[in-house]
Amino acid sequence: MEKKVENHEERLQELEKYRVEQEKLNTEIRNQLTVTENTVLKESGKQQEMTQKLIDHVLENDTFSRQSANDRKNFTQQQIWKVAGVLAGSGGLLYLLIEKLFTQ
Repeated sequence: MEKKVENHEERLQELEKYRVEQEKLNTEIRNQLTVTENTVLKESGKQQEMTQKLIDHVLENDTFSRQSANDRKNFTQQQIWKVAGVLAGSGGLLYLLIEKLFTQ
């Protein structure tokens, strides 16, 4: 019986040592998880910032492209109206010249 009691005491001591080791290991794991979580959050923030910069850049270039297209369109329309005005004006002038020639 005495041997069983001593053996029981040894087993309890070993279990207590094992429990302490497990608590240390759990604490280390928690610390590593915290570090990993902080790293992930930090990198995620950087990714979001870079994504926002990319979106801003694309939208800015798109706006610039649209403005350039509108400017080209407006210039083309202005040139067309100038040519149309010149043609209309010269057409009237030609009519007057031809009428003058035939009425003489």
